[in-house]
Amino acid sequence: MHAYYEKWIWIELIGFDNTSPDYGVGAYMENAGFVPDAMSLLLFTSDFIHTHGGMSEERPLPPEVCSYGARPYGKSRMLQSWTNLQLRGLVRELQRAGTQVYCSFFDMFQTHNPERLRPTEWCAAHPELYEMRRSGEAFRVINPLRRLLDGTLYEDLFVRDLTAVMRDYGFDGYHGADGYTSPRLCIAEIDYSDDMSGQFAAYMQQRGLAAGFELACEGDPEAMEARAAQIWSGHRLEWIDFHAGRWAELWRKIMTALKADGKKAVLNTAWTRDPFEAMYRYGVDYKRLAACGIDGFVVEAGAAALSSGGEDWDYEPCTEFMATILSLKAYLPDVRLICLNAVHDTYEQWDVLNHAPTLLDRDILCFSNLYLHDQNGIRRCTEGFVACLGDDVAAHGWARIAKLWAAGYEGMPERTLGASFVWSDAVLHRSLADYADRREWPVHKFVHEWLERGAPLHSVVNVRDLGAHEGVIVVTHAHLLPEAELSTVLGYRGGSVLLAGRRTDTLSEMLHAAGLAIPDIPDARFCAIRSANGSWLETLREEPVQRAAPERDEAINDSHNWLVPLYYAPIEEPFHERIVQALLSETGAPRPTKNEADIRLIPLRMSASRWRILIRNLAMNYKIAQLDLRRPIRRIDTLTDFPGVPVLPEGQHVRLSVPGRGMVAIEADFY
Repeated sequence: MHAYYEKWIWIELIGFDNTSPDYGVGAYMENAGFVPDAMSLLLFTSDFIHTHGGMSEERPLPPEVCSYGARPYGKSRMLQSWTNLQLRGLVRELQRAGTQVYCSFFDMFQTHNPERLRPTEWCAAHPELYEMRRSGEAFRVINPLRRLLDGTLYEDLFVRDLTAVMRDYGFDGYHGADGYTSPRLCIAEIDYSDDMSGQFAAYMQQRGLAAGFELACEGDPEAMEARAAQIWSGHRLEWIDFHAGRWAELWRKIMTALKADGKKAVLNTAWTRDPFEAMYRYGVDYKRLAACGIDGFVVEAGAAALSSGGEDWDYEPCTEFMATILSLKAYLPDVRLICLNAVHDTYEQWDVLNHAPTLLDRDILCFSNLYLHDQNGIRRCTEGFVACLGDDVAAHGWARIAKLWAAGYEGMPERTLGASFVWSDAVLHRSLADYADRREWPVHKFVHEWLERGAPLHSVVNVRDLGAHEGVIVVTHAHLLPEAELSTVLGYRGGSVLLAGRRTDTLSEMLHAAGLAIPDIPDARFCAIRSANGSWLETLREEPVQRAAPERDEAINDSHNWLVPLYYAPIEEPFHERIVQALLSETGAPRPTKNEADIRLIPLRMSASRWRILIRNLAMNYKIAQLDLRRPIRRIDTLTDFPGVPVLPEGQHVRLSVPGRGMVAIEADFY
């Protein structure tokens, strides 16, 4: 029996044909070879909802609604001019075919088709809603938290217009996309308008705090910059919390209205960011959004598009996104996470399916094989994939994608062959101040860096679920754990413990009571290893953590966008390497013995005598993966198309080739 997983497609109207009686739906489904659970129609701009005039008469839709940015053609057809009635007909045909239909659009509204250069009708006429940089310069995208000129909140108009469109077209749900789930620029850079600063001053007053900054600065760049610096430097944590509350307020209103009409909503995560960076950089708290009643998150994990250099990006995020998915599931254990699967995007000018297909293999197999341990055992972090984008994919391309999706979700392991890192919501929130003060690493950063170095760290467990857990665990921030949670960790006997943190008096006292003495140096970073029987094996330490340099240093500029990593206080490489080696030793996980710098493994125990091993190659060219599985192998089965020859075991070793930046999967049976 095949495992169930969700199959979604994000697609523009250009992927269909309004000259066909069924708008091309039948031909599309036949070409795809499956009926997706849901299709999200990318309608580009919120002009779509704000210029909606009902269904009493047929009206043309703006060209930028008919294709992303009004791009003039796709592989199969020219841009077609759709009408409101044709779009409603398409929605009905898709539903008749068996898929749910969502609408989606961005905060952008400017077209870049040289044949159709034009301001959009509604958004361009409301500059009071544009995001504003700290310099006072407008950034021409919609900030949905701002006020209209008449003083009313834009979000109230947005909810009214969205619900009217949802009803009139018969959409099943709303897919909240870029700009309507987080700001487009970091909150260190935006939005320091009089409007948003005034809203923030009211927030401060409600909490009995003095704002202490000027409320009327627009038109004076120096005053704007001074106010922004005062807010970000002096009230940073409050500014973050203010934004988190405002985004939650927006989505409470949206979900209240949608649920009243029996509609659903899923949201994009904030610019591929983990829970910590989503809060620090964008003022978005995923848990607060989840509490609004949303139906799930679409995890912005299109690593393949970034890895291949789409839109001239130079960013390799696969391992970082693995850590992000693990962190998201730990923070949101009961929320559906559906991964964005980068296929191609003609407007953004990247095509992974045709130009870098091994990256597609890698993303699908990696992101479907990350796990959460809880009171009920083990489960996957993700529930499926959203193909992005879904127009003009050939039948053989869909066959490849569908086969990989099925392979990624096939079978459930008993456990991962490695360690689980321990998650604490309290540590997440305390990390905000820790980072602002010292640029100290949050949990996600440690997990990312240790995975990058080959640590077997592909599962997570919440600290509250440790009583039901077995296996090696990793604690990255012992000094930030509440005392009750630290006591839970110190009482854990399900396996070895790797305990890292910084020395504090309270922590030192609790560890001393548990039989461990850590260096008596304030703030010194340490890592201790304890066996399952409670005996301490080894203690590593680093120098005390220093406060960050002044933020005027460009390296510590928080205004950079998400493509530029945050600045972190340096940690010496030997500290990381020793921890990775300790994890490999304590877990007994298989390890590469050739091309170790390029080969990374996700090892899974399917049963006592059968392991599944996903083998990733970081290099551009083929690499030989020679693996030590640490027990005699009876047989090797290959689960992927490559390599296309039998893989034969040699005692406890196995050797095979892995494509550049790709991934292969094998299963080993043991004697």
